Amino acid sequence: MSLPNHYVAGTTRHTDVTLFTGDLDDTPAGYTDRDALLAHLDRQVLHGSKSRDFASAYLTTKDGTRAPRMYRINSDTLGKCEYVQLTNKQYAAVMVIDIDVPGTAGGHPVNLNDEVKAKFSQLIAHNMGPAWVGINPVNGKCQALWLIDPIYADVSGQSRHMALLAAATHTLGQWLGHDSHFAHRFSRSPFYTGDSPTAYRWYRQHHHIRRVGDFLKELRTMTGQEQYTKPRQQFSSGRELITAVKTRREEAQRFKALSQDVESELAGELDQYDPELTQGVRVLWIREGRAARDETAFRHALKIAHRLRQSGQRMTDAAIIDAYEQAYAIAQEIGADGRKLELPPMRDRQTMARRVRGYVTQAKTHGYVSASGGKQATATERKALATMGRRGGKKAAERWEKDPNGEYAQKRRETLSKTHKRKRIQGLSNRQKVGQFVTTFWIETDRLPSWKEIQKETGLSRATVARHMATLKKAGELPTD
Repeated sequence: MSLPNHYVAGTTRHTDVTLFTGDLDDTPAGYTDRDALLAHLDRQVLHGSKSRDFASAYLTTKDGTRAPRMYRINSDTLGKCEYVQLTNKQYAAVMVIDIDVPGTAGGHPVNLNDEVKAKFSQLIAHNMGPAWVGINPVNGKCQALWLIDPIYADVSGQSRHMALLAAATHTLGQWLGHDSHFAHRFSRSPFYTGDSPTAYRWYRQHHHIRRVGDFLKELRTMTGQEQYTKPRQQFSSGRELITAVKTRREEAQRFKALSQDVESELAGELDQYDPELTQGVRVLWIREGRAARDETAFRHALKIAHRLRQSGQRMTDAAIIDAYEQAYAIAQEIGADGRKLELPPMRDRQTMARRVRGYVTQAKTHGYVSASGGKQATATERKALATMGRRGGKKAAERWEKDPNGEYAQKRRETLSKTHKRKRIQGLSNRQKVGQFVTTFWIETDRLPSWKEIQKETGLSRATVARHMATLKKAGELPTD
């Protein structure tokens, strides 16, 4: 297609026929336009690729690492690169949108999709039009560039300005019908000077530079989207914030206690109404007709252990093993797939019971949620609480120094005493567990187990096993070879 003979704002006139271009200028970009774009990018080199084989855009260094092929902006080889990276993780001076809506062949603004042209016209009417538009001459798809105030980020690529650019790119891209898989790394190069028939045809529209925040705000106003507003502080003082947090926590604790009571009371009865359960057991399948017996049995034993704990009952080995065996038998009955019953030996089942008990007792929940509104503390509130917590720690230290025998100090000592007592009892329980296993192992095998075997059996760390073994040896409670 030859260049149009006459240009009118927003139209291309071929003799007597007027075609709509979406108010885009149909004058191809020249060398002066490209120099202005390079000056705005403020880069001495650019990472380019001569084709869609982006692997060739990297070279292998002497130490075996991969490095990008960089091209000087004033070199002729940059003009041979059909793709280029206009931005990177640490720096961006343009916003790139890849519009994946096909139009018609030709490579001119008139060949763009009608809906895309209408939206470009709307942007231009609000002084938000693209600075550059590149059009695929084969299918009428395009890429658009907006010049922005340069923004920066650290080595990880994280900064508030980069997050703002990502939000603006996503909002504008969704409205224009962008390619959601476009990685915003390699894009079509406006500096390409080769003769590829599929190279994009570029048209410079203006040199206006926009602030990303202002652009995003105006875009949301134009498209009728809700504007972002910074959350305001909801509390007039730190004391009010602390009181609100305590109230939320107390409500959550009451709700949790109530839900646990209901769960322990009704869980067994409700199982019979669940269509996915077989006699109260959820059977897992490897494939159709073949059940995952061990996985099914272990998960059911874990569920029963949780229920025992919630109802205040002891999680004994017998109760957990019974649940395991029941689930295993049901899985075998409905999904044996020709396999014989292969229950693990009793010793392995006892080990499984101890591990299940450990999983349940060590389970923790994170964060607090209000039972009524389900609202969590905002980032500002959490920061304020952390600051007041540090100040509270300083005040507590002052109380200790001023009155070590006062009411505050006595209460803190009482709390610490309870904590130490619980830790002492837990340590005694673990030491007895280690001693019992070592004794049983020695009776059965006539040798002492290794530390790794003790760790595997008890689930304790190497340091804890070493400490308990030293204590038992010093007390003479270990069998001798």
